Amino acid sequence: MSKNTVEACGSIARHHGIPLMLIASRRQIEKDDLGGGYVENWTTQALSEHVVKKFPPNSLLICRDHGGPWQHPSERDYSDERAMKSCLESFKEDIRAGFDLLHIDTSLERAGVAPIDKAVTRLVELYAECHDFARSLGRLVRFEVGFEDQGIDPDCPSDFKDRLQDILKRLIDLRLPLPTFVVAQTGTKVVELENVGAIMAAPREVRHSVEQLANICRERGSALKAHNADYLPAGHISVLKRSGVSAINIAPECGVAETRAFVCILKELNLGVQLEKFLELAFESLAWEKWMKPNSEASDIDRAIIAGHYVFGTERYQAIKNVADSACYKQGKSLDELLQSAVERSIERYVLAFAA
Repeated sequence: MSKNTVEACGSIARHHGIPLMLIASRRQIEKDDLGGGYVENWTTQALSEHVVKKFPPNSLLICRDHGGPWQHPSERDYSDERAMKSCLESFKEDIRAGFDLLHIDTSLERAGVAPIDKAVTRLVELYAECHDFARSLGRLVRFEVGFEDQGIDPDCPSDFKDRLQDILKRLIDLRLPLPTFVVAQTGTKVVELENVGAIMAAPREVRHSVEQLANICRERGSALKAHNADYLPAGHISVLKRSGVSAINIAPECGVAETRAFVCILKELNLGVQLEKFLELAFESLAWEKWMKPNSEASDIDRAIIAGHYVFGTERYQAIKNVADSACYKQGKSLDELLQSAVERSIERYVLAFAA
């Protein structure tokens, strides 16, 4: 979400002595000639170089999240062939940059959600291309596979088993390695500033289903990963871990934590003009739209908070931040250290709950 998120992850990994995965979507981090990303204006290579230079080896694993066709806004109107070619070049750049894990997500197509058969065929094709390209460079890359939009309910274990069997058979037939992680629906879904997944209303029932999903993955040599785990209480995070989930993804909550901290700091510094400019910039980005409930009653400020991290890489935000940074400096404080601490608190509660 920001440089401060990366720094926070590095600090927590160092403090707890555990590796964390930085999972960058193509919207966040991408090659310039493939449309670029909104996080710090970093390219794929720039993110990798920053992590390698700043942090000890293997403390932060650099991963691609939701790599695949039509996963970048620039590909919205691409044909099948062009979208596949574009995302493959994105994956190759990830491999060149030293990414540790690639999440291949073929759930989308030009018309919307891709049919399962097409999604699986495209997934296997990209998997093989990426594996062969990595080998040609003498690199070992791990894989994560997923091919569905996020829903509120956990997957039906029998249906999930059939789909996974189909994928693994195709990979084995091509003599490809098994995926490290398999993404399933685990009753988690982020909407606005909360998790509305089934785990919130029925944790016991969700745990029963997720245990079966985890066993299906484990018996086939892979591990289950949960997406959309933001805003979960500690007890519900532990439910996922005890159910056999091996890793979880969070993202929006980190961005919101930094946004809220920035808003609080602007208020404490009596920088009303800058606060108004920031909230206006975030709201007008419309980046909040995809997170909203139907007929949402959220205020414009709520929407700006949801969208705030999407504008951190803009010149207008940087101008606002520079004013706040100078005001903090006069008080003997570091703005980035304050923002980083807020993100660390958000991430650390997952680390502690998942380790419990």
